Order: sequence, then C-alpha cells, then structure tokens
Amino acid sequence: VLTMAEEGIFVHQFELGPRDNFIYLIGDKATRTCAVVDPAWDEDVILEEAEKLGVEVTHALCTHSHFDHVNRVDALLEKKDIPVHMLGEEIDFSGFRSENLYRQSPGDVLRVGQHLEVTFVHTPGHTPGSTTYRIRDAIVTGDTMFVQGCGRCDFVGGDPEVMYGTLRSLVQALPKDTRMYPGHNYGPVTVSTLDEELKENPYLQHQTVTDFVAHRMEGKTAGTELPPPPDWP
Repeated sequence: VLTMAEEGIFVHQFELGPRDNFIYLIGDKATRTCAVVDPAWDEDVILEEAEKLGVEVTHALCTHSHFDHVNRVDALLEKKDIPVHMLGEEIDFSGFRSENLYRQSPGDVLRVGQHLEVTFVHTPGHTPGSTTYRIRDAIVTGDTMFVQGCGRCDFVGGDPEVMYGTLRSLVQALPKDTRMYPGHNYGPVTVSTLDEELKENPYLQHQTVTDFVAHRMEGKTAGTELPPPPDWP
C-alpha cells in the first residue's frame, strides 16, 4: 500500500514474515530512490516491491537490532551494495555488525534522493538504541509505538520507565496530526496519527510512570530473552 505520496516523497508499507512485520520503502519520487526500513524475512520480496514501484533501494535503515527487523540485512547486501544505518547506542548494546554499517547519532539527518530527509530520533525503551525515523509530517516507529500499543519492555535491554518517557516525549514534541507508521501490524488499522493514538492507545493514558510500568510489565519478567526465530532449531 502506497500510504503517503506528496511533495516529492513516498512511503510504501507492506507486511512480511510470520510476526506481522511491516517493511517500509521510503523515498524520493524525483530520483526514484528509496531506503528500506527494517529489511527482514525475505530480501527478494523487498526488492520485488521496489521493482513494482519502479524505484531503486539505496539505503537500509534499522529501527533496532532484534532479528525480526534485521535478519535479511546480510542477504540484501549480497544483492545491493548499500549503506546500513543504525544508531550507535543500538550497535553498542547489541553488537550488531554488517557490511557497510554506518554508526549514526540522534538528530542525524540522512538525505535520500533530492527531496527526502530522514531524521534519526532516539526512542529507547524497547531496546537502548531504538530509533524512530521522522520524515516531514510522519514517523516510522519500529517497535516503539504500535497502533493502540507499544513495544515490549521485558526483553534484555528493555526498560519500561524509559519507554514511558520516550512515548510522552514523542507525543508532546510532534504535531498531533503526525502520521505514525508502526513496525508490526498489531492494531485495527495499519497507519494512525498521534492524535488518534492519544485518544485510543491505552499506553498513552497513564499519568504516572508507576501506572505505566505496572500495565506494560503485567505478567512479564524483566530481562527475558527474545523468543527464537521461527527458522532456528
């Protein structure tokens, strides 16, 4: 689904893999170039989506290091010699490595083509270096915010108190009509706005960090490991 196409840029969202991941191609219409956000599960399908749109993948952006968001980075690089971008905080936490890996800092801006500028916003909580990508009046949030949800904080590196501050900062700092593109198809719709999330997202209703932590961590134990990938023995 081509979910945003205006003023020379586009966002193409499609679902891929057994965990309802959203992959994004965000790009510049003038040069027909784009970045893929969170290349996972099937590099051929990702490149086929780009071919259908008539665009060339020139960058890979990783919201965080969990395998269901990066497990086809290396395979993609075997077919496309492109830079891979991840916040330094996430690289240091996870030990993630790949060819062509660029260490980014919060606030960095990446230009794709002529018209698209992507800002790296540090949004920790799900992992220490989780990143939200801001593109004009939209954000691609990875596992930080979902439609009517937010990322788990019980995995190693997660911190519900940090997530509470991250979510509050996001909704307070950005215009309420900012479109939100999540990392998984976990909600009743595939794209939302911050205004809609402020009304409907239960994790944005808590007035204290104590209440948020109790809700987010209910029935969970901090510091648990990620479940194994489906293709692991």
